[in-house]
Amino acid sequence: MSFKRRGVSFRREIMLLYFGCRDRRTPLLAKLPAIFSLIYLISPLDLIPDFIPFAGYLDDLVIVPLLLHLSFRLLPAEVKETSRLKAIRYAGRLQIVLVILLILVVLLLAGIYRTIRHLWLGN
Repeated sequence: MSFKRRGVSFRREIMLLYFGCRDRRTPLLAKLPAIFSLIYLISPLDLIPDFIPFAGYLDDLVIVPLLLHLSFRLLPAEVKETSRLKAIRYAGRLQIVLVILLILVVLLLAGIYRTIRHLWLGN
């Protein structure tokens, strides 16, 4: 499987997992790895501290996807199918939201740059 194909597969898996975790039929056992992965990702505590070059981020790049994949594998088949249909239905909206979010981030960074430049140079 090519790298690009794996990325598409992982993105699809994340969308399915999002809808699957919101489904009432999903058991807690399937939700726990997803919850733990998000907590681990935003937690300041890591197995390997982030200030260690390369290795500090390696644990995040390995542990979080593995936990998310485990959670995806634990989803019941009927929940996966329902989630897949929801993901297909909302895929277009997600693309639009991501593009708008990217534009807003670029505008925010441009505004910060102009403000700092104005304060620094006084022009």
